Amino acid sequence: MDFRGITIGILNSRDKWIDECISSATRQYYPPEFYDIHVEANLEKQMTIGAGYNKIVREAKYDWIFFLGDDDMITRTYLFNLNAFIDGVKEQHPDADIVSATTYLTVIDSTKRLGIDVAPQGMWRKDFLLKNPFDETLERYVDTDLFNRVNEMEDNMIILDKTNHGYFYRQHDNNISANKFEAKTQILDMIEEKFGRNRLYA
Repeated sequence: MDFRGITIGILNSRDKWIDECISSATRQYYPPEFYDIHVEANLEKQMTIGAGYNKIVREAKYDWIFFLGDDDMITRTYLFNLNAFIDGVKEQHPDADIVSATTYLTVIDSTKRLGIDVAPQGMWRKDFLLKNPFDETLERYVDTDLFNRVNEMEDNMIILDKTNHGYFYRQHDNNISANKFEAKTQILDMIEEKFGRNRLYA
């Protein structure tokens, strides 16, 4: 396997769950010499999400950046699985210009867990994000905006592993991206309206 260098980028806008988030990032079954964790402080909300993400991109050590919400968690094999998934798609489509890879997610709250067909922001190539930064003016759906812009680019591709729900998204009342139990397919519908199934590989 070709281990890609990955920076886990966390924009820390609250302290309540950050320890659990960082713990899940540090316990990855991935060679430690191939990944690091970049936590960008934003407790005073001095930056928009897009501005915080762009700062993480500029300062990232590695060529790939995986964005992890500061109240979310990932399974211990998540980075390994994403990396292997990219390898598998490249074997089938060697000429594909893959700029991002993501999965489905598992929504969690204080009482339940639910695997749903919604994609988190995922892992991105640093060189691509430097040329195509996140929109710093948006208050929500920052990643969805970028997904839609990628779809308009003929030669670039996002891939989605539809079998993996290893990203644990914490649902609570003040989620900026709304309640996923109530509108669990909203974001993915917005993405797939642009992409079409032929652009997403299982």
